[in-house]
Amino acid sequence: MKLRCLQVKNFRCVEDSTEFTICPLTCLVGKNGAGKTSVLEALYKLNPDVQELANFDVLMEYPRARRRQYQKRAEARPDDALVTTWELEDHDIAQLESVLGAGAVKSRAVVIRKGYYPERHWAGAICDHGNSSATAMPGQAEVGPDVDVKGSAATAGETADAESSSTAQTAEEVAADAVVAPPKLEAPLTEGDDAFFERHVGKLLPKLLYFAEWHIMQGRISIDALLQRKQKGELTGPDRVFLALLELGGTSVEAISRIERSEELIADLEDAARPITEEIARFWSQERDLRVSFHLYPGRQQDPSPFDRGLVFETRIVNTRTNLSLNFEERSTGFVWFFSFLVWYSDVRKRYGENLLIILDDPGLGLHAKAQWDLMRYIREKLAPHYQLVYATHSPFMINPDRMQWIRTVEEITRETPEGTLDHVGTKVGDEVLSTDHDTLLPLQASLGYRLMQDMAGNKKLLLVEKPADVVYLDWFSARLKENGRRGLDPTWTLVPCGNLIRLATLVGLLADNTRSFAVLLTLSEQHPDVIGRRELSRMLESCHSFPLRRYAAPVESTVEDLIGPTAYPALVDLCYKIPRGRRLAQTMETTSGMPILRWVTDVLDASQILPNRFDPMIPADYLLRSGSRKLRKLPGLGEAMSRFDDLFSDLNACL
Repeated sequence: MKLRCLQVKNFRCVEDSTEFTICPLTCLVGKNGAGKTSVLEALYKLNPDVQELANFDVLMEYPRARRRQYQKRAEARPDDALVTTWELEDHDIAQLESVLGAGAVKSRAVVIRKGYYPERHWAGAICDHGNSSATAMPGQAEVGPDVDVKGSAATAGETADAESSSTAQTAEEVAADAVVAPPKLEAPLTEGDDAFFERHVGKLLPKLLYFAEWHIMQGRISIDALLQRKQKGELTGPDRVFLALLELGGTSVEAISRIERSEELIADLEDAARPITEEIARFWSQERDLRVSFHLYPGRQQDPSPFDRGLVFETRIVNTRTNLSLNFEERSTGFVWFFSFLVWYSDVRKRYGENLLIILDDPGLGLHAKAQWDLMRYIREKLAPHYQLVYATHSPFMINPDRMQWIRTVEEITRETPEGTLDHVGTKVGDEVLSTDHDTLLPLQASLGYRLMQDMAGNKKLLLVEKPADVVYLDWFSARLKENGRRGLDPTWTLVPCGNLIRLATLVGLLADNTRSFAVLLTLSEQHPDVIGRRELSRMLESCHSFPLRRYAAPVESTVEDLIGPTAYPALVDLCYKIPRGRRLAQTMETTSGMPILRWVTDVLDASQILPNRFDPMIPADYLLRSGSRKLRKLPGLGEAMSRFDDLFSDLNACL
């Protein structure tokens, strides 16, 4: 069964998330406190890997503002907290019809609801042919034999399977992913026989594996204290992961409490941990020389409670390169998270088989960006081909920019009413990336920005300039030089406007794998205090090709407009703005020592108020681009400008 739609209601901060679709690998993105964890935990309760965590608790989990009102009517009309729509796959239908008879499954869609009541409620169109007294379920007759999934449910199921098993797709395939829709019923399904569904369909429902930061195994565990918590039914997440480790080693905490020889236990546990450690080594590029070691010893009186009595079990991480070991909790956060997750994942697979849906809450939290990539590679290569996976994050490095259609934004929405008051709408999950909240979208923007930068810096030669107008001027003068039989700028260069180069050139230098692959047009001298005072910028300028424009124009802080020159550029501004003859800049131009021409033009126009709005440096560039070359051949000073650009292009091309 594949999960296709999900809606959370009346659970913690979520009044009504609205229905949203689930993909092969669904990523929930939102700010801290937006409700991502609440959505995941509500889903987990449908069929959890720890059965004690299956029930919704009115006192602790129903929205506090409405809890008292709800409790007054709860017995007569209990509320749903979760509504899910699932799609039966071909093998599910084959298994059902092998028991119920051919044609028993009338619809691939199954709706499961759960809330503040004891059992799950089911709806579907399945009948029991094997029982002569059984009739078709309510709503069955109205529902066609197949579900419409923008064509057919079978197609959607096959497409989703192909998506989950693929790690690289073409742009056309990615676009196709976006149109895969959830099961859409031709007629609404009504409630079915819950006992019937539990008996026949319930066993097809994937077991939900949930893992969060609070599951991470502890480095030291008091066996006596753990036994007490287990007997009281108060096991914590770390307790359960430790018990899972013991299960993998073929033992239990009760057996440990009675053990007389610990050496055999340690050997069994290290055998169980070895394949997990090897799996981590294949996907953990940060440190490959780590292994897990276990110790069992009696508590010492000088140790803090509860480690001062009974048996104490300690897990340590050994660096085989340095032969040093540290307590498990003192080791790399990423390794500890990865190891704990793989222990829990291995144990859940051992108990429930391969029919799983994996839920991860902020995986890789606190990991270095490279380690987060390693984790995403593990998820894509080892988990996604076999299971649906839903996870929440606010890290740009845990987002796949090639799969933006699999991202769901989670945000807490407050709207202003016509009366001017604020109406708290609550947590909403966007079925597409449609949020307008900057903080919610920031991880997506960072992920896309990083990918674009990497793509640009891949195998290309980048020429970094300050503003879009610079790109226009460089292209235009290069074209005019080529028209006159001169070389112009080599097409190998890709022009990239970066804004303030003091800031952004440093960023590009940090992101680019090879700083020799790009060049920078500097408006400042290498000796400018802003350059000298920034060590990282100075280092970048030393390692890449930097071209201060003062080499080609008079002012110390030259811009590309200074290459056009103090004669041609004011005349260009006069033309594009149609400045009256008596007030033209070309007639009033004064040579101001050391002042860049762009600054002089801006100051004059703003002070004279000739223009209705502030001067925009992009408008003359746009005019130049649209006017072509014939109209501007008589632009004064154009010949000198061509020579200055020719000198710059010759130096740039020499870098290649």
